[in-house]
Amino acid sequence: MRRFILSLVATGLLCAPVSAGEKSPKTAFFLSMLAPGLGELYAGARWRGAGFLAAETLTWVAFFSWRGKGNDLKAEFRAYADQHWHESRYLAWETYNRSQPQPYFETHHLPSKTHDTQQYYELIGKYNQFVFGWDDVTIPLTTDNANVLSPRRLDYENHRNESNKYLKRATQITGLAVVNRIASAIHAKAYTRARQSNTTSPIWIDIAPVDIHGRSTVELKARF
Repeated sequence: MRRFILSLVATGLLCAPVSAGEKSPKTAFFLSMLAPGLGELYAGARWRGAGFLAAETLTWVAFFSWRGKGNDLKAEFRAYADQHWHESRYLAWETYNRSQPQPYFETHHLPSKTHDTQQYYELIGKYNQFVFGWDDVTIPLTTDNANVLSPRRLDYENHRNESNKYLKRATQITGLAVVNRIASAIHAKAYTRARQSNTTSPIWIDIAPVDIHGRSTVELKARF
């Protein structure tokens, strides 16, 4: 341990070593739970606080970007379905299917578009049962739906999957935001507590009213 001492001549004043400001670990914890990085800034860890705050900002920028993209694509594929999938075509096939000796096994009931919108738009593209509702299917009615090709249905599913991909990313990144918030809170509390274990500042002023020469001195001391 070395001490660097700078002596200055001054009038007779007395000052003990300046202690670090008391910071509450609990306060730091709850501040970072409120906003990641805020607890670190409160405790004096500015760069670390800026890092947590930047991570939080980037997380929410990505969330709103991906959610917006996913919702835009969802609006597009639903409009596409409204244009090219017709319930009347599907109901015609359903009537035909139920009249057959060996009908296609209908595993799903078509929900109302107004009461179960998400399920409606998922079923009409996902399952072979609804393939005859697409207006590019022009072959005679059959119960062999699995082998009926509809390019529009495939195009629709690609757009729906793309939308779901962005919406899923937006959902997942909210989990990262939670992790970042908890990590920041724990770090802020630990950092503040570590600061409290050594309350003496590494730099302080020591003033002696009278030295050996009869003069008042001011000493700037630093611990390395």
